[in-house]
Amino acid sequence: MPARRSGRYVAAVAVDYDDVAAGVAEAGMVARGAFDVTPDDHVPDLPAGRPAQGVIMVGNRSDGAMWQRFTADRRDEPDPLDAWSRRVLRPVAAAHGGVLIHPSDEPFAPILRWARRAADVWPSPIGLLVHPTEGLWHAYRGALVFPERVAGSPPTGEASSPCVGCPAPCLSTCPVDAFSPGAYDHISCRVHVASGAEPRCSDLGCAARRACPVNADGAYGPEQMRFHMRAFVGG
Repeated sequence: MPARRSGRYVAAVAVDYDDVAAGVAEAGMVARGAFDVTPDDHVPDLPAGRPAQGVIMVGNRSDGAMWQRFTADRRDEPDPLDAWSRRVLRPVAAAHGGVLIHPSDEPFAPILRWARRAADVWPSPIGLLVHPTEGLWHAYRGALVFPERVAGSPPTGEASSPCVGCPAPCLSTCPVDAFSPGAYDHISCRVHVASGAEPRCSDLGCAARRACPVNADGAYGPEQMRFHMRAFVGG
């Protein structure tokens, strides 16, 4: 966070991870790890050409906290979850001298690659990142980018992918066989969801995602599930 000295603001040595995480938690979201920026990360400069030095990833997990805050604050506007996420996360980033990069902002940032830099998550057989305890019931809502490095971030490399040794029921559960190793038939998936046919992915959520044995009881609630599926098919 910027520090005041002799009437001028000077850059602090580092952004404190726990301080940022506390601000994120007030919005019902969680900090999802951090990383020091390298040229290979392709993190854009901050305003005024300041180079990015540290990134904290932000998202939600399966506890429903984000959904409760969003539904309480929701406005009648296009893409309401994206709009709300920007409203609540931009002030958190700004309070620590940083900016928000939202997953829907163009040009699109490599959010999933950054997520893997920040924490122990891995690509699942259906493409979504799998978390060692949250399974597939989590999402990324933004990256907070700072002109300083991040201090006190959680360690990485201490867990292994739960997909190793798993029989991958996620690949065999989809009613239209939309998933195969390294491929996703998004058209068949979208047509099935829009149809409302059994199994009702439109109401219950993606059947393949629900088949993951990790955090099987942590699926989003019915209202949240329907919201995301309607957004997926453009409803």
